[in-house]
Amino acid sequence: MFDDDNAARNALRTLNDDPAPPVATTVDQVLRRGRRRVFAQRASAVAGVVAVVAAIGVTAVLLRPSTPGGGVEVAESTPVAPAPAGPLPGWETIEIDEATCKRNPLINVPGTPPDSLLPQHVVEQAFGNAVVTVTGPMANAITAEWQEYSPKADGPRGYVRAEVPMSNGNGQLQLEAYVFGGTPAAQADASLYAYGDCRPPARRVLPDGTVLQLFQRDNFDPEQPTQHLQIYRPDGREYIITSAGWSEADMVPVAGSTAYTVEGGRGDLPTDDAQLAEVATNLVKTLG
Repeated sequence: MFDDDNAARNALRTLNDDPAPPVATTVDQVLRRGRRRVFAQRASAVAGVVAVVAAIGVTAVLLRPSTPGGGVEVAESTPVAPAPAGPLPGWETIEIDEATCKRNPLINVPGTPPDSLLPQHVVEQAFGNAVVTVTGPMANAITAEWQEYSPKADGPRGYVRAEVPMSNGNGQLQLEAYVFGGTPAAQADASLYAYGDCRPPARRVLPDGTVLQLFQRDNFDPEQPTQHLQIYRPDGREYIITSAGWSEADMVPVAGSTAYTVEGGRGDLPTDDAQLAEVATNLVKTLG
């Protein structure tokens, strides 16, 4: 995510100085999560990682009945089979330059972003509906953060997470919302190296000009795999959906603080390539 470990540690120290959600993660965990296009966005991405494991919610949207005793319900489901090799139908592989990727380029796209995100309840509901449609009615979505201005993103930022039942516990689908300037295609090109794994993503351009960019599964930590899908819309609004192989049950308090870290995981993802892509297309369709 950052050019070196010192930058990552400095960003984490900055986060600890601010009134952020009470959660922490290790430098190694942050470094493996990926890199953003510019420093402000990189710092925001660290905040996004922190929010991903936050054990609080500003508001909650219940997509299923809660269990009688409260807490997060875990349901049995069939393990997700690995996706077939190659891009999905209607998607194309975008070749990348490995040497460029290793240089960790900072690419700024000129343009004026919109002033705000779409209303919180609109994005929450659209994401919740998309998740339930693909993964089933047992999903539980919790909004952890929604800011019309985030210093870390130097603009508005929203975040929603959904607990998704798997065969051995819950995984998560996480949504980050941002704004951007320039065209969707230009922003997608600028974000080819966002996660630093130097593997070609797949891309699909929808009839309205929305660009979807699906990255390959990240198995850096076999217990906690992740997979990212970027959405760039013609209205200048960006959404990042992350499929994560851990849940709220894996959050462990950090001794002597109010923070949490993530330990353990499912060893798999709650969605395969096709399902993650379907969540994204359903989200776009619902947002209109």
